[in-house]
Amino acid sequence: MRHALWDALRRKAGSAETGKPDDAMPPADPPKAFYLVGEPGYPNFGDELIAGEWLKFLAARYPSVPVVLDCARPGPAAVILRDKHPHVTFTDTLRRLATENPFPYDGPIDDISGFVSAALHDDGVAPNYACGIRLLHRGVQAVHMIGGGYMRGDWTSNLSRLSIGPWAREQGIPVVGTGIGLMPISGESLRYAQRCVAAFQSFTVRDVATYNALRADDNAAAVTGLAPDDCFVNGLEGCYMPAEGLPDTMLCIQSDFVSDQAALYARVEQALEHWDIEKDSSIGIVECNPRIDAPIFQYLQNHGYTGLRFFPTVELLERGFPARAGQRWISTRYHPHILAAAAGCAGSYISVSPDYYDVKHEAVLRMGSHWTRIAMNAEIPAAGGGFTDPGIVQRYREDIRRSVDGIYPAHDRVAS
Repeated sequence: MRHALWDALRRKAGSAETGKPDDAMPPADPPKAFYLVGEPGYPNFGDELIAGEWLKFLAARYPSVPVVLDCARPGPAAVILRDKHPHVTFTDTLRRLATENPFPYDGPIDDISGFVSAALHDDGVAPNYACGIRLLHRGVQAVHMIGGGYMRGDWTSNLSRLSIGPWAREQGIPVVGTGIGLMPISGESLRYAQRCVAAFQSFTVRDVATYNALRADDNAAAVTGLAPDDCFVNGLEGCYMPAEGLPDTMLCIQSDFVSDQAALYARVEQALEHWDIEKDSSIGIVECNPRIDAPIFQYLQNHGYTGLRFFPTVELLERGFPARAGQRWISTRYHPHILAAAAGCAGSYISVSPDYYDVKHEAVLRMGSHWTRIAMNAEIPAAGGGFTDPGIVQRYREDIRRSVDGIYPAHDRVAS
C-alpha cells in the first residue's frame, strides 16, 4: 500500500509540473551505485586510509559509477574523503538502524540484528531512514563491506551491520566483504557472524583468528579467505608524506584500551633508553586518533625530551603517513605498524589489548613485518626489521583486486 500510494503521488506531481503523465516522461534514473560499508569519519587514520584507498580504486576503474559509503559519521567522512571520488555520497543508514532501535546499545546481537534485518526488508519499521533503505532497494548494483576492525563480538551494534549480507543475497544483489577483523568474537555473536558471512559471495579476513573462527562453520568456511589488509588495494601508492626532514625515531602510542597509561608511557621511555635514543634527539609523535594518541607527547616533554615533533591526525590525512626507510618505530597501533614496516622501517610494537591488538599485530607479522614485541614485564628487545620482500606489496594489491572481481562489472573497466 505504501509503495502504491507513493507511486501515485509521484505520477501526479509529474503531471502537475509538465502537463504530461509521469509515465510518459523519458527515464532519467542515474546508474546504480556501488554501496560500501566501512567506518571512516571519527577520524581514526586506518579507517580513513582503507575507505580512501577503495574510493581511489573505484574512481580510477569506474569513474562514472556513483558510490555510496555507509559509515557511522558521514559528515566528517565526507569532508575528509571529499577528493577521493567524483561521485560519492556518504550516509549512515545501517549505523542508524543498528543504534536507533528498541534495544540497549550493544545489547543481544539477535535482538539488534533482527531489527536491522526487519527494517531493511520494510522501511516502515524505521521510517526516519526510509529514503536510505529505498536507495538500497532501488539504487544499488553491489554491496561491499570494506575492511577494518570496526566490528567485534562485544560491539553488537556495529556487528549487526553484517545483516546486509543475507538481505543483499535475498535481493539478488552481489555482496562481498574484504579484509575484515572480528576478534574478539564468540558465542551468539560468532554464530550470528557465521550465518551472515555464509550469505556473502566472498568474505576475506585479515587475521588468522577471525579466519579460524568463521571456518568452524561449514557454510561460512565456503566463502571465507585469509587476505592482506585492504590498505594495500592500490599498492600504498600516494600513502606516504615526503621523506625529507622526517625524524629517525617515531612513536605512535595510544591512550585508549589501556588500563595503566603511566605504566605504558614509562615502558616507552625505557625502550628509548634501551635503544640509546638521547633526550635531545628528534622524535616524531604520530597521532592517528585525535587526542587519544597525544598524551605521550606531554609525558616525554615532562621527562626532559626536547626534540619532539608532533604529527597530528589532520596532517596524516592531508599529507600522508610519515614513514621512510631508516627509521625506528614503536607503535601500539596496527596501521602505523603496517605502513612503517612496509616502508622498510625497523621497529617494535606494544600490545595494549591481547585479544584485540595482539591479533592485529600478529596479522602484520604474517603480512611480512619482522618487528619485535615489547612486553610490559620482560627484557626490551632490539627493533626488528620491516618488510624484506620488495614485491610483496604489489602482490597484495593484485590479490585484493582479484578478490572483488565478482562484484565490479568487467565491461565498465577503464585502464588502472
